[in-house]
Amino acid sequence: MNLSGTTKESIKTALAMTIAFGVGLGMGWDRPYWAGFAVAFISLSSTGQSFNKASLRMTGSVLGAIVALTVIGLAAQQRWLFILCLSMWCGFCTYMMGGKRHQYFWHVSGFVFIIICIDGGPYPDSAFSTAMLRLQQTALGIMAYSLVALLLWPNNSRRAMESTAADLINTQIKLFSSYLQLFRRQGDSEIPMLTYAEEMAKLNQFGVLLDAATTDAQEVHEVQGKWRNYQSAAGELTETMQRWHESFRELQDIDLETLLPGLDDFAVELGARFEAIKLLLEKQADTFNCSEVSLEIQPQAAQQISHFHRAALIVAQGHLLNMERLTRQLHASMHDIRSDEGSPEARTASTGQSRFIFIPDPERLLAAGRVMVMLWLAFLAVVYIGDFPGGFGFISTCGPIGMAIMSAPHIRISLTYMPAAFGIAFGGALYIFVMPHLHSFIGLGLMLFAATFFLCQRFSTPQQALGRALGLAMFISLISVSNQQSYNFLGVANTALMFVLMFLLLNIVSNLPYSPRPERTLLRLMKRYFRSVTFLLSQPQAGDGTHYDSWRDAYHLQEISTLPGKIATWASQANPKILGEATVQQLPALMSSLQALSFRQQELLEVRQLPQSPRLVAALAADMQVWREHALGALDLLSTDPSQSVRFRRFRLEEQLTLIENRVEEILNEAGSDMLEPEHRGNFYRLLGAYRGSSEALLDFAELGANVDWAPWYEERFA
Repeated sequence: MNLSGTTKESIKTALAMTIAFGVGLGMGWDRPYWAGFAVAFISLSSTGQSFNKASLRMTGSVLGAIVALTVIGLAAQQRWLFILCLSMWCGFCTYMMGGKRHQYFWHVSGFVFIIICIDGGPYPDSAFSTAMLRLQQTALGIMAYSLVALLLWPNNSRRAMESTAADLINTQIKLFSSYLQLFRRQGDSEIPMLTYAEEMAKLNQFGVLLDAATTDAQEVHEVQGKWRNYQSAAGELTETMQRWHESFRELQDIDLETLLPGLDDFAVELGARFEAIKLLLEKQADTFNCSEVSLEIQPQAAQQISHFHRAALIVAQGHLLNMERLTRQLHASMHDIRSDEGSPEARTASTGQSRFIFIPDPERLLAAGRVMVMLWLAFLAVVYIGDFPGGFGFISTCGPIGMAIMSAPHIRISLTYMPAAFGIAFGGALYIFVMPHLHSFIGLGLMLFAATFFLCQRFSTPQQALGRALGLAMFISLISVSNQQSYNFLGVANTALMFVLMFLLLNIVSNLPYSPRPERTLLRLMKRYFRSVTFLLSQPQAGDGTHYDSWRDAYHLQEISTLPGKIATWASQANPKILGEATVQQLPALMSSLQALSFRQQELLEVRQLPQSPRLVAALAADMQVWREHALGALDLLSTDPSQSVRFRRFRLEEQLTLIENRVEEILNEAGSDMLEPEHRGNFYRLLGAYRGSSEALLDFAELGANVDWAPWYEERFA
């Protein structure tokens, strides 16, 4: 029988769920459904992903139990201190869930902490046994699924990871080829945009699968440091190619073949390297050696073009040379991986870590604050409202679900309603109409298997992963299987009402302190983005101030590097019924121009740190200051109200750049070539190119923004 992947995974999850309940009931343990929760949340598409999630769940459970026992020991008899500690730890875990790695670890640590505190807080003497029960039930669920995953249709993550790596290099080959054609003023400009989005998705997927493969594949684990190096270089190469692409506009009017006579040979060598990396990923013999290749600018031809054209050419050359370095690094990393696989001495150290500086993320802080407020409101409701549905179990429910939803604010809460309601209705129906007629574990096991299989099939797509987890959780909560099984319709109704109130509270808190509507959130994030760009552009060279100044600069640098991605995520959630079909169709181009502006600003900030000719910089200081004033005025306008972007033309950035270019020519003609020292020549032109690029990007965003109908974005709505 040829079963689909979805069917196989559903069978594995259903079988593991049945085994976990069977062993828990057979051992006479209380609350065997805790083991069921573990199965529901760790079941993923590959063995490595599941094992990785299982290890995070186990270690997170241990940390949550330790912190919970500590809080119970110190504050169990002090109500307000107790809830303060509970909300602070859950808020901290929610903040950490917003990071790039180990999100699930922190989620588990948070909700295990809540469960032990709520169950053990009123009875400190039994808190330790509650914690141990929780850990052993979690371990049972993990072992049940791990056993099934190993024995039944094992899906090794290594194959999936290497397949994704091959797809990634193919996408990079396609992107390089498309960008090269555009660089030569050939090809379709729409293709690279789509390819770049595809490549970013592949990069993210590759990172997830690499984490999984280091868990279930010994060969990958032994060389994981080199795989991490490969991953880092691949990500840097993608960004470099995109930065290279953003420099094309300033090169439209020059003869690249004359200025870069070695471009053809350079492109052939990079193309050969890409193909060699592809062959290595396919485990074919490596007979390729990276050749020395240069990309020099023809000096006589360069003298015939304007200073800003020369600057743009040097910027593009820099990106190409960086790509040469990165392709060489990628080939070397993959060659080392294939050479070392299976060798006992293949252990490698991971890439070096830079000095850690804590830089708060406002979105993560907001998510943490919302979870803390939600827990406080739930606690006050349970304490001061008699016979509140679920009692203190309401807090145990609000915590885990609130942490999951608030840490992913771009996921609309309404999308969780149907899976949750379906799980409640399905579990309630089985509890009332089926379970009273079951008299042995055989019948119960068949019901558990069939119900779990059905829910996994019902919510089987990757986009429904959260829905599947919620549906299974609601189902397991409703049936409440135990060895002392009792049946009470009012209990089911009470539990269902508790979940309804929980979602109501979740909706209320998600609107604090402002609406989570995509269009309003997008406006707010854009305002922050332009404020950070304004701050960095208005500052003197970084590194000249105090430790606080360095930390502040790092914060704003993080903002301009991360906010475009966040804004693009929210833009993808925009409602055409609110903004209009035409506006929604314009958003991808607007987001692309915002990302380009971010790259240009980062380049400008980087180049400003390079050594410059003191005399030339001093001579141009006044003109550069005028440009900055124009740019800052434009940025201030954009941060205040992007609907007024048409007024941007008043700032005449292009005219000011022309004045700067003329001033450079005048200064060099008056002072002679000695004015620009050879060691500073390249850096100065990079600085000019960065100023020109920032202007172009700012103009491009303003031009696109002027075509957007911004009025619906500001309209007040109830939904």
